[in-house]
Amino acid sequence: MSGGVEASGERSVAAGRDIGWVHTGDRVTVLPTAALAPGPCPPGLVDVPRRAAHFVGRGAESALLDGESETVVICGLGGVGKSSLAARWALRQTPHRNPVWWITAESRADVDAGLARLAAAMQPELVDVLPQEALRERALQWLSAHDGWLLVLDNVTGPGDVEGLLARVGGRGRVVVTSRMTDGWWGIGRVLALPVLAADEAVELFTRVATHTGPRDTTGAERLCEAFGQLPLAVEIAAAYCGRTATAPLAYLAELGRSGGLGNAEEAVARTLRVTLDRLVASDPHAGEILRLLARFAPDRIPVHLLPPGPGAREALGELAAHSMVTLHEDGSVSVHRLVQAVARRADPRDPHREPRLIAQARVAAEAALVRAVPQDSMDPAHWETWRGLRPHLEAYLRCSDPGEDDGDLIPTLVAAGMYLTLNSLDEEAVALYERALAGAERLVGPEHPYTVGVRGAMIAVLAETGRGAEAIRLAAGVVRDMTRAYGAEHRLVFLARRCLAQAHEVSGLVDEAVALHEGVVEDMIRVLGEGDRQTLEAFVELSATHRSAGRILDAVAVCSRAEAGLAAALGADHPETLMAGLNLAALYGFAGQVESARAGFEELLPVFVRVFGEHHPMTATVAEFLAELS
Repeated sequence: MSGGVEASGERSVAAGRDIGWVHTGDRVTVLPTAALAPGPCPPGLVDVPRRAAHFVGRGAESALLDGESETVVICGLGGVGKSSLAARWALRQTPHRNPVWWITAESRADVDAGLARLAAAMQPELVDVLPQEALRERALQWLSAHDGWLLVLDNVTGPGDVEGLLARVGGRGRVVVTSRMTDGWWGIGRVLALPVLAADEAVELFTRVATHTGPRDTTGAERLCEAFGQLPLAVEIAAAYCGRTATAPLAYLAELGRSGGLGNAEEAVARTLRVTLDRLVASDPHAGEILRLLARFAPDRIPVHLLPPGPGAREALGELAAHSMVTLHEDGSVSVHRLVQAVARRADPRDPHREPRLIAQARVAAEAALVRAVPQDSMDPAHWETWRGLRPHLEAYLRCSDPGEDDGDLIPTLVAAGMYLTLNSLDEEAVALYERALAGAERLVGPEHPYTVGVRGAMIAVLAETGRGAEAIRLAAGVVRDMTRAYGAEHRLVFLARRCLAQAHEVSGLVDEAVALHEGVVEDMIRVLGEGDRQTLEAFVELSATHRSAGRILDAVAVCSRAEAGLAAALGADHPETLMAGLNLAALYGFAGQVESARAGFEELLPVFVRVFGEHHPMTATVAEFLAELS
């Protein structure tokens, strides 16, 4: 928040930039359906992780995938190779299908983000133009209207997370789902239960991996694979270690026995991982630190700007990849199997003193990496692609970390993420981030600190959008009271708080009260700041929208006309805010029945939108569509 608020301690929240208070007047305009019509898909559009270089077996399962015409759900244990099978089969389809697209789908939010990424890949020029919700809808429209594509939904938690997607696109292209859940898929797709490898296939996998860099002693490989229950992930990690260190399978098996034996699938991976990590960390402690850091993020394609810098980190990543613990991608990103992450997040019970400290250090490092990586200005569409890439990793970090340990540097990051989600109409997710940020601010600097009040204000309008209008109004009234006490009645932040209170009333359906509140704050802003002040003009735009919500169209026209003229004088006729006010004004003329004025407004705006935004920009298409309807 502005006002020069200083951090009061090493864990305090220093407010070095304005929170900004996202409110409905700043929302990205929701485009009409016609403006979202998707374009053609470029040829050869493929995004599939290249997994399992030493793939063995699965001939019957691949044949089943070849023979099916619609959705297949691959189910099985963690570490059994569901994703590897799906990825290998998907890559074989690239000559025949387009696009071939992979979505990590652990939640509905992940599915939506993956669809948005597909739309952005189809038309990169829209990356900084459309919010995530619009991009998601664009991808769904394309998939539901075309054949010949392949979509892989990886690690789906349950059928409910993908039912909506499958209902929209079913029967056109192919969908492959991977999931640990075996129940609930009836009527959705053909279920393929993936077993562990056959004994000879497990030995073949071990031999391929262990001898990849040269001859190795594989005597006893059968017994070692049997000890792992032929689970592919455990076999591969053990084989990579044996090959890298020239350790014979029987010697490795003896070391496993000393570490406590094997239990279920996760325990098999855990024991294997512990043996490998102990030896690896002895020669390169950095490897263990990096693996624990990676365990805090989403498993797939952790971007390079979340990784530790420096040649030492790159060497450690190379060692981890050589031991089959991570997968390195050509773009510099890293993927880690979920079971490996789960093990790396757990303290080794054999070392109760050192391990918890190392895990705590990894949490701090992951939080610091996120703080460094997130864009400072979440309001700028130019950063939206970066936000889309970081969002799953921020959410994964928050899921596996204690809110009571959030550092002061993380709170502004959560607020910035909440703003991004709000601008992209992801209100429920935004509220969750604001609530965590608010709890952290209250804990670190107190409930009445100006920064805490600002976080509360940023959350208010979003609360109203999620149907919690009464709570939003109560909080907004409290913010107005606290800000007035802190800054005085004529401070800009107090005016912003009052606008937020008015919008909370409007979104909650109390439009008459909202009009009165907006009129009151606009009157005071004109008196204190002047009619030509940019914030005053923004308040005019909001008042115009409130008049329209109340059915007072002529009042809305008058106020919007005043706002457009003021914005043109303050910012210039071609400024985006001026143009958006002009677009709203032309639309209001149409609502008021003043067709000629509406047509004239759109005719004047169209060449300006073409010049400023481009001929194919969705906002230009919106103006053209309105004009066509009036012609």
